[in-house]
Amino acid sequence: MTSYFFRVLLFLLPTLVLGQVADQVVFQPAIKVSWNPASRWSFNTAVEQRTQINDDAQAISMQLTQFGQYEVGFYSLIGIGVMYRELFDDNLPEEVRFMGQYVYTKKYNQLQLAHRLRWDQRLRGDRLTHRWRYRLSGSIPLNGNDLNPSEYYVVSHLETLFIAEDGLRPIYEQRVGLGIGRQIGSSYKLQLNTQYRWLDITAATTTSLFLNVALYASL
Repeated sequence: MTSYFFRVLLFLLPTLVLGQVADQVVFQPAIKVSWNPASRWSFNTAVEQRTQINDDAQAISMQLTQFGQYEVGFYSLIGIGVMYRELFDDNLPEEVRFMGQYVYTKKYNQLQLAHRLRWDQRLRGDRLTHRWRYRLSGSIPLNGNDLNPSEYYVVSHLETLFIAEDGLRPIYEQRVGLGIGRQIGSSYKLQLNTQYRWLDITAATTTSLFLNVALYASL
């Protein structure tokens, strides 16, 4: 138990420091469910909610995402997905996003690395925004070579975005994340992850800190 609290404290210390220098702090709980039929296909469903917690807590949005992926061999997956986001602001329209991606995942002893290329088309009212994204992520168990029930693991990621919209100048974003999780039985994981975002890094840069708590279920 002491070891568990030490790990959580070690993880939260840099998060508390980053929270002091972020323009916006967002709490985002999520439930993510995946299922794998007896084929090369796999499917993922996620429900997420965002609340800004800088000063007074204020709900921002609720979203639902559905993704399907197909294993093409050589440690690779291709996938398509759709997301609907309801913004809790009467002056802003809801968002629909269509996504296509390629993922290459390979394990090197304990460390598992994943490269992801994604192209988003985001629709908000009559506005269409294109977002090209590359993410490098890794995970490693804290005990042994494999993740077993009741054991902890660490995850991290680095993501770069290029965003373009007709009539507007391009925008670049950079994101970095670090998290800790625990395997619960054979079908569930609970994960705490923080992500720091630099928005519009070539111009008037603003920053956001996301505090993500997710329950993962595998069916």
